[in-house]
Amino acid sequence: MTTTLRPTGPLQQHADGTRSRHYQVCVNSRPVGVLHLGTSAAFGDSVACVRDVRIEEPDRRRGRGTVALLAAEEVARGWGCTRIETTVPADAGPALRLAQALGYAVRNRGMEKRLGDSPPAL
Repeated sequence: MTTTLRPTGPLQQHADGTRSRHYQVCVNSRPVGVLHLGTSAAFGDSVACVRDVRIEEPDRRRGRGTVALLAAEEVARGWGCTRIETTVPADAGPALRLAQALGYAVRNRGMEKRLGDSPPAL
């Protein structure tokens, strides 16, 4: 089985100087997921960002995500990037394990809190 990235549209050049492209993850020409790759608005064109990667449930745990991320790294190198980053939700254990297996390191942890209409009682 051959896993590949296929562009689903042209390379997008954004007003802030970043670029991005959407891809289908395919196995023998059969779509099994999506990947969105771009460059960083904060760190410039030398840093790539995997903004989204999703593999359909029946095709998970078969190396599809691994190959897709490695292919995205090759695309990023072609763009002249020297670093790649991604964001993994705290409750996405398999995604975190995949990223760590590919050499991604935890750099920081973001937190959020939803604010209601009125403050809580103290």
